[in-house]
Amino acid sequence: MSAEVAAYLEREIASRGLKPGDKLPTERELAAQLSVSRATVRAALQDLESKHLLERTQGRGTSVAAPPASVNELYERLASVDRAQQDVAELRGAMEPLVAELAALRCSAADLIQLQDVLAASNEHLSPEEALRMDVQFHTILAQAARNQLMTTVLTLANSWTSDVRLRSHSTVEGRRCSIEGHRHILEAVQARDATAAGIAMRDHLADVALLIQQQP
Repeated sequence: MSAEVAAYLEREIASRGLKPGDKLPTERELAAQLSVSRATVRAALQDLESKHLLERTQGRGTSVAAPPASVNELYERLASVDRAQQDVAELRGAMEPLVAELAALRCSAADLIQLQDVLAASNEHLSPEEALRMDVQFHTILAQAARNQLMTTVLTLANSWTSDVRLRSHSTVEGRRCSIEGHRHILEAVQARDATAAGIAMRDHLADVALLIQQQP
């Protein structure tokens, strides 16, 4: 049950646009709102704290966490770096398989629920823009599940750098189907806690998408 609560709270934080420092309701209030025990809420909050999404301070309650200074500095420096699409593709090719491997080893039940939800909401009949949004969301949740803030920061930037190219890959039914199948294989490996298979599935997924883009007129 705590996994479902953690997944719900993470979606709420994202959908409500909460900013660092914004406070969450107390454990007692959340337990009453969600009709669960305080122990369940506490376990869910601990899970989100382990992902550096929340900060819990004695006597001050729970609030949305701010990224560490080192992460902010990295983000600011990389945001202004000149980058070619080939450079970004090589960066993703090097990092994303490792992220998938780490996610298979470190992901929580709440992470799996969120990945399953994104995959369930993805289908070949979505618009290219909506399909891209689901694609980015899947990779973002996977990066967070790896429990490495620096990797998450770099891949968040890589997502923004590749949005135009990736939108092209979602412009056809075949492209959207390819993305969904790749995500399904990655999720199956992560669910099985098979790090090697997760890394291979991610490499295959990136290669399939790259080939699809190359074949487009």
